[in-house]
Formats: sequence, C-alpha cells, structure tokens
Amino acid sequence: MHQIKLRLLPRRECLSFLLLGTLAFVPVIGIAQDPVESDSSSALKDRFTKLAERITVSAAGPPKTKLTRLEQPVLSWSNPERNTTVGALHLWTRTGRPEAALCIYPSLEKVHLEFQSLSTSQLLANDSDRLIWQPNQPGVNWKDLPDTAPPLKSPYQRLRQMRSIGRRFSAKLVPPNRPSIPLRVLERPIYRYPNHTGGDVIDGAVFSFVQGTDPEVLLLLEAYESGDEHRYRYTLARMSVVPTEVTIDNTTVWETSWAVQRSYTPYYVYETK
Repeated sequence: MHQIKLRLLPRRECLSFLLLGTLAFVPVIGIAQDPVESDSSSALKDRFTKLAERITVSAAGPPKTKLTRLEQPVLSWSNPERNTTVGALHLWTRTGRPEAALCIYPSLEKVHLEFQSLSTSQLLANDSDRLIWQPNQPGVNWKDLPDTAPPLKSPYQRLRQMRSIGRRFSAKLVPPNRPSIPLRVLERPIYRYPNHTGGDVIDGAVFSFVQGTDPEVLLLLEAYESGDEHRYRYTLARMSVVPTEVTIDNTTVWETSWAVQRSYTPYYVYETK
C-alpha cells in the first residue's frame, strides 16, 4: 500500500518515526518533542478516523449515488518491513457490496490516502467539498473461478468454501531487478457481505494479501446466480504502486506494472495533512 518515489525504493514512504526508537530508551517525563514525533499509534488512529470521516465517495451516476462508508476500518495494520507502525483500511459499499477501498497511512508529517476502485462503474471522491478522485474507468474485472464447486447452501459452509478458495491464490510483489516479495493471505476475510446484497449476488467476501499486516492486494470472491446455476467469481485489486503477480493453482492470472496514478485512474494516492 505504500507510496513510492519512483527510484525503485519500497513503495510506501513511511513515517519513519525516529520517536519509536527513542521512546524505547528515554523516559517520557519532561521530553519535548515536535508534533509529528509525539503522535502515538492511538493518536494516529484517531487522526485517520477524522480523515476518513472527511471523505465521501459516490457512484458518478446518473443519478449520483452516495456510497456508505463502513463505520470502522476493516483492517488496522502495520508493516515493520517499511517502518509503518499503523495504518487503516476503509471500505465504501453499495447495498453491502464493496465499491471503493481507502488505505490511510503516515508519510513523515503528512498522511497518504490510497484509493482503489472496486467498482465496475465510475466513482468520485470528495475531501470535504473538494473533488480529489474521479476514476473514469472500472476498477475491477470479474471472472468466473475455474475448477470450483458450486456455492454451498449455508453462509457458514460458504465461508469455509471461500476461505479454501482463497488459499488457492498466491501473490507477490515483483519490483524490477530486485528479489520478489511473497505476500501471505490473511485466513479470515477482512469483510463479509451482509445478507440480501441484491442483484445476482448470493454471498461474498474480501480477502487481503499482506506484508506484515499491510494489505498489498485485495481478493474479492462472490457467489452468484447465473440462470439456474450458482457459481463463484473473483476479482483482484492493487493496493500497491509496485508491480504485482497473482496466481491460482500456480497459474498466473493477474499481473500489474508500476502504477500510473492520476486523479482519474482507479488507483490513486492523495497526500494530505
């Protein structure tokens, strides 16, 4: 999920927080620190929450439809490899189905808002009254899952089934001329669709491939109706500027290059205070 200055560095320019090393050895009493260094993980989380509350995401329409932000982040994370002590992943949904993802993480004295469209429609996002992101193309491309049994009857059975399907996938970051970085899939979904999502959707879940607990790739799985049949489909979404590769059963099904990010692209990192 990290923002990289394109020098083939790790992608997130993290809040290095020299403070964290200092606090381990220096008594708290009487220590004068600048405002950035005095931010604790708890203070950062509060800051992230306030930032998320400023953001509204809508389906561009017509008609324009405001999406629902889940009140709590679906994942609070950290990435020791990149010295990111705390980050948060938020989702916006429409009738329970994920439409947009936003990762919030520190970068020196600023904060990065990392947007990713999970929609097949055009979106727009505002920071208070300011338009900051308006992807002009879909963010995901759904595909049927190969060699997969039909969805089972009960929600509990389908959850077990989707977790098993998630283990068939593997993902890694593949920065050019550097060793690849394997990612691990979190066993539990970070988000489970509510009942009665609508349309042809029967059930669904969002899984995350992570470094530390930092989401780098999102995997969306859905059970859906197709005529008289019930099937599974999947889509993948980047949460990293770094080139990425995903396989199913050791067959490559998804590859990305360095992210080209603009305010009109599905993946975009916006910097704020």
